[in-house]
Amino acid sequence: MIERAHDPERLEPAPQTPPADGARPAGGAAQLDGLVVAIAHGYSEVWSAGETYLCVVRGKLLKRRPPPDARRQPTATYGRGGPVSGRTSPRERPRQAPVEPEPASDMTPTKVAAGDHVRFRPLGGGQGVIEEILPRRTVLSRARSEAGTEHVMVANLDHAVLVFAVRDPQPHFGMLDRYLALCEHARVEVTICLNKMDLGQPDEVTEAAALYERLGYTVIHTSATTGAGLDALRQRLAGRVSLLTGPSGVGKSSLINAILPGVELRTSEISEATGKGRHTTTGVRLLPLPGGGWLADSAGIRELALWNVPADHLARAFVELRPYLDQCEYEDCEHGEGEEGCALRRALAEGAIAPERFASFERLLAEARERERPAWEQ
Repeated sequence: MIERAHDPERLEPAPQTPPADGARPAGGAAQLDGLVVAIAHGYSEVWSAGETYLCVVRGKLLKRRPPPDARRQPTATYGRGGPVSGRTSPRERPRQAPVEPEPASDMTPTKVAAGDHVRFRPLGGGQGVIEEILPRRTVLSRARSEAGTEHVMVANLDHAVLVFAVRDPQPHFGMLDRYLALCEHARVEVTICLNKMDLGQPDEVTEAAALYERLGYTVIHTSATTGAGLDALRQRLAGRVSLLTGPSGVGKSSLINAILPGVELRTSEISEATGKGRHTTTGVRLLPLPGGGWLADSAGIRELALWNVPADHLARAFVELRPYLDQCEYEDCEHGEGEEGCALRRALAEGAIAPERFASFERLLAEARERERPAWEQ
């Protein structure tokens, strides 16, 4: 996490780890440490010590590829006595071998993304070459629906602000549950931001907000028009690397402009200074916050598919399901309707789990199991 404060009147990053000798090298010969704040077509915009560099990636890094099975969730289908095929009873159906997520310290990237810490070599004229992509502490990824491959939204993220409008457009809480599961699996803290409060909050949104608060999530109510809730949002952002994300039309741009007045003009000036006027930035851009920290702005998302969340791990991405996971009568319980001895179904029947949240879990579970089906069954 970036901690040191900086002048709010200057568009500069919180300082990164300095070179080993503590001094800026002359002539651009030595490597510098930097933060990737944006990606353009074939270029990475890297901040280091208050300056920006337009960098390409060293060819040897481009040749690195993920392992052959990286496009599919790493699972193994087996049963008592070996591989299983054909129809089976509920107690004999194949189990998916649980796959523990890799520790954050071992997450060595294969492709540069916004939020990555890198070592690069300046070439002069604001240009540079990225020599090394450092291991990530956290990574928030989703699956590309068209290709089934990984799309890294942001690397080294501390916090995600999930923005939904209270109306216009009407909030889709099933989408919110997808975001929450994604962040829980990635171990990224969450703030739920209900925006456009100036339009009036419907009763059903008030009830939903109360549900998420009971689950332990921080919910703030904002309006970029009236300024309501903006101080609470600033406090949640201060000193951290945060992603502001949500569906299209919920007012993310208005919130960013309220928190960072003039950010569009300053970003444009930087783009021209680094030659970025010739390149179109895509995806996420990290913006420095007054007082320290970064805010990652993402485009509106219409579809959100979880990436690399095994079916056997999905229930842990729902905070209210965790207490019951070890209470099912059978260790290979699939939590389906009519499942014998299922603690989750029992808790649902007793009112301990909200039906709408369990419905979201079932949808995501069905998607995860479909992705994990062996190729010969598809």
